[in-house]
Amino acid sequence: MVYRGKPSAACERCRQRRLRCDHRQPSCTQCLRAEVNCLGYRNLLDLNFQDQSNDVIRNYKVPARKRRLGPTRIVKSQTLVSNGVSEDPTDHGPLCSDKATATIPTAALAYPVEEIARSYLYVNYMTGGPRCSYMSYLLPLMEDSQNSAINAAVNAVALAALSNIRLSPNTMLKAQKEYTTALSKTNLALKDPVLCKTDGILAAVVMLGIFEVMTCTDGSFIDRWVHHMEGATRLIEIRGSEQLSRQEGLDLFTQLRGQVSLSRIYQERYSSPVFNKLTERIQRDQNPNDRVLDQLATIVTRLTDFCANVTRRHIVGPTEIIRTALKLDAELVSLMIGVPPSWRYTIVNIPVFEGKPITKAVWGDSYHIYQSIPASSMWNNYRSIRIIIQELIIDTLKDLEDSENDDIGLSQRSSLACQASQTALQLVDDICASVPYNLDIGIEDDTRLKDSALKATHTSTCHGVDVVSTLSPFQASGAGGLTIMWPLLVAANSGFACDDLRKWIANCLDKIGHSMGINQALAMSKLIQDGVRSRAFLTPEYRSHPYKL
Repeated sequence: MVYRGKPSAACERCRQRRLRCDHRQPSCTQCLRAEVNCLGYRNLLDLNFQDQSNDVIRNYKVPARKRRLGPTRIVKSQTLVSNGVSEDPTDHGPLCSDKATATIPTAALAYPVEEIARSYLYVNYMTGGPRCSYMSYLLPLMEDSQNSAINAAVNAVALAALSNIRLSPNTMLKAQKEYTTALSKTNLALKDPVLCKTDGILAAVVMLGIFEVMTCTDGSFIDRWVHHMEGATRLIEIRGSEQLSRQEGLDLFTQLRGQVSLSRIYQERYSSPVFNKLTERIQRDQNPNDRVLDQLATIVTRLTDFCANVTRRHIVGPTEIIRTALKLDAELVSLMIGVPPSWRYTIVNIPVFEGKPITKAVWGDSYHIYQSIPASSMWNNYRSIRIIIQELIIDTLKDLEDSENDDIGLSQRSSLACQASQTALQLVDDICASVPYNLDIGIEDDTRLKDSALKATHTSTCHGVDVVSTLSPFQASGAGGLTIMWPLLVAANSGFACDDLRKWIANCLDKIGHSMGINQALAMSKLIQDGVRSRAFLTPEYRSHPYKL
């Protein structure tokens, strides 16, 4: 037995952040001030002494020369950790930030890279916590020993993200190996009429699609990503309404429904009739608090079919196009006015110095605080859809300039165009205002902004009622980056973003790519810098000319 010194009596959060903990029950003051759950305190008696018998035996068996070299190697490893950068691509150092490295013990260097990668994915995408998880359905599916395909797919995504963060080719090789294994097992399961309907196989297909998002290096990844989405769509259609009876199946359907709808709008394709029937089925049994998601999906489905009809010239009358677009837009606004409290967000104004905001980390003079990542994602999808509607209205009005159609007078055209432009500008600003919550850009370290966030009056989006959030507002996660990418691309390429805003959005996407290991964000940033329209991102013409990052 060996004495290792007096252990800290502070709670876990205070130990990690090196804060002065007052040990109050049931929560310390630091956790109360940060509005997070205090995880309690350790039993110091159990920590005073630890059995090192195995360590002594192992050290005795090591040759003397290696024991002499040992301390030097450890010092080097500790130096690398303090800098947050690894010389060796296979080094098992920290994930990405200097803050995290300050509390990582040297023993963490011995963990296999696979365990570190899975832990990263677990913390950033799967766990609950105050901001809710994005893919919590993975946890029970991974515990099932029969779901070997989903475990391989999760390993592939986790290793790919970690490889991108660390710039480690060796880790990427392991990720590609896991991807090949997952793809093989998934294809084998798809041939089985029973296995192909299981939640584990559908989740594996979803993760294979996310792997393409993580490993994007050129324009050809779009083909593979669309292929995975179409495969997931087909699986959902085969599975039928029975999948909605399980929480995992319901979560999978809800997540995929939004992605498939948005991709079909951009590809100008009709919606899936099976998806529409399943959405109707959910609305009858859904929790009233979450029913807004299904109501939003129903309107988006109608918009999807409307855009497809306009493209195929099944609807050609400018008056009918504009009237239908305005009707859909009004329904969207009406729906979101009455969202339940758990889906609302608050607006925090930024202090201004000499007429300018005190930070460049936020675009504009305010930012949003949401109550969960799903809430932020829902609002940004809503804004993206409305931006598409405003674009459709403006494009239709432009086509009338050279026509002899007098159904809409000149003054009315000007009024409609001005209204659509102002609406789109506000929607673009709202998407950008959600970035600090999703990415934690520069807010946490700015004490002036932190104080303003605590003291500011929060203005609710619904009926002016104050909604005070009970969670710590800035806790970045990979799920936040994954869900904000497409709305940012829509905002940048909508035609309503100035050059400075486009550069700001490109920088946000670069941050997502480099700090969260999501390469598709880097591809999107390059699209913005090259001036490529966002709709072209999904067209065969663009995909036929792949680019390199």
